[in-house]
Amino acid sequence: MEGTFPDVRADMHLLIVDDSSPDGTARIVMEKMSLYPHLHLLSGKKEGLGWAYVRGINHAIKALNADAVIEMDADFQHDPLYIPEMVQRFHAGFDYVIGSRYTNGGAVPSIWPWHRKLLSKLGNRMARFILKAKNIHDLTTGFRLTRVKGILDQIALNDLMALDCFAFKLDLLYRTVRFSRRITELPIQFQSRTSGETKFSLREVIATCSVLVSLRIKQTDRWPSHEEK
Repeated sequence: MEGTFPDVRADMHLLIVDDSSPDGTARIVMEKMSLYPHLHLLSGKKEGLGWAYVRGINHAIKALNADAVIEMDADFQHDPLYIPEMVQRFHAGFDYVIGSRYTNGGAVPSIWPWHRKLLSKLGNRMARFILKAKNIHDLTTGFRLTRVKGILDQIALNDLMALDCFAFKLDLLYRTVRFSRRITELPIQFQSRTSGETKFSLREVIATCSVLVSLRIKQTDRWPSHEEK
């Protein structure tokens, strides 16, 4: 991030949401905060991935007065080198910039075993089919920039489904798309995890299916169209 922020034409803040992770993240961030005034740490009770995101987004909006919020993982599977282009597209008028692994130019790690590649691709295709989302190619990505005014500030974040699982991101994307007028997908090369373990589990699969079915039931019209760059 240190080498990325100078290339971004914006007043950037980096907010780390850490709920007592055992890897010492909070300690390292606190040591660095005295050197980097735009670095922030938000700690809290461990309630699940979605609740951590909700607290982080709310803090960015209310305490940091953010015009846009970028969601990304902190394990470098999402390369920060894409951030300048995301911000550039925001300045060009896009409300929602989606880092996509499955649009032209995007990719998942080549070292992934074939079954993980298959599950990832099939899961994403299933989500697109159920929600009839033909114009967005990656519904399960965790790397996205969202405009605050008129978009994030209109979403009841605490009411998102499956906030204790990764599946909440599908509900958040669905609601965000419905408020956004201009959406663009940015092809990204998803990186392989260098440490830690994936959160993929049967519980996550069940939660994802439940969220998709619930969204499909309440979907009264076709997936909104959007303007692509």
